[in-house]
Amino acid sequence: MKANTMWLLGEYLADSADNIPEFYNDAMELIRAEAIERNIKFDKYFRGKWEIEADNVMTFDQEYFEDQQRRDLYVFLAGLINQDIYEFLEYIWPFAFDEDISENSIQREIYKLKEKGVRF
Repeated sequence: MKANTMWLLGEYLADSADNIPEFYNDAMELIRAEAIERNIKFDKYFRGKWEIEADNVMTFDQEYFEDQQRRDLYVFLAGLINQDIYEFLEYIWPFAFDEDISENSIQREIYKLKEKGVRF
């Protein structure tokens, strides 16, 4: 599973080398899917909300699930507790931000998102 994800991230980069924002968005979506598959939860985000929605149609609108800042918060938090997720972030980060990732940079991004009011 991890090798497949790393391969896909490489493919995303090759396909979007001239459009780094597109690469970053596609990569973060893939990493979110990996975190969901690993059953990583924070305040019941994402899987819990999705299960509730399946039972109660229209409880959460599509915008809830497509919010990129909420997605990023989830991925960053997952990266702090799961080594594979961290390594996926470690791979994409230099291309997107021209710096190596660290736990400090992840904490900084989490802080910035929470300061903006991003919540689950």
